[in-house]
Amino acid sequence: MDENPACIITDPVPDHPLLKGRKEIGRGESTIVLEADTVDGQERVYKILSSPTDYAYYTAEDRPTGRHFPVVFADHGAVGRSSRGYPFHVVEVERLYPLPGAGEAAEVATKISTSYFDACMMWRNLAQDMGRIALHHLAVTPMGWADTVQQSLQALETFSDDYGALPDLIKADNLMMRKDGTLVFSDPVFME
Repeated sequence: MDENPACIITDPVPDHPLLKGRKEIGRGESTIVLEADTVDGQERVYKILSSPTDYAYYTAEDRPTGRHFPVVFADHGAVGRSSRGYPFHVVEVERLYPLPGAGEAAEVATKISTSYFDACMMWRNLAQDMGRIALHHLAVTPMGWADTVQQSLQALETFSDDYGALPDLIKADNLMMRKDGTLVFSDPVFME
């Protein structure tokens, strides 16, 4: 029986002075999230990234930015190597929160995820390219959400194409929100 069905990264937090004593608040397939200090009222986290795609999503000069993308405060560099063979990088970003069961951000996220899933099913015969085509469908089809959401989907599509990343708008923690209720694409891509 698979002891880690969700494929959550099992590596320990890297030994680094910046990370010592920090509370772990989450893990994903290639990410460990630790609490960081609040600076000028802005809550922050350290994302320990073991995927080159995730690292590019947070630090590349041409990464998607704007209202619906995470604010990045600092790239603290490499801090060892993950069991998957990639370097761990520590990036300091704004703290985001899970979507509540109701509200505008939750409704838009549900519509995005549902529409993305439906488009994936429509293009499933194209195997791994179905996600890119599904994202393209969302990026070019007016679906009644704000222009900023539409522009963010287009920016995400460009990033996915440029970096050979696969979009993932289905998993719950890939769409999160700020305390003010703004929807944020927190981890919407993964490596092929």
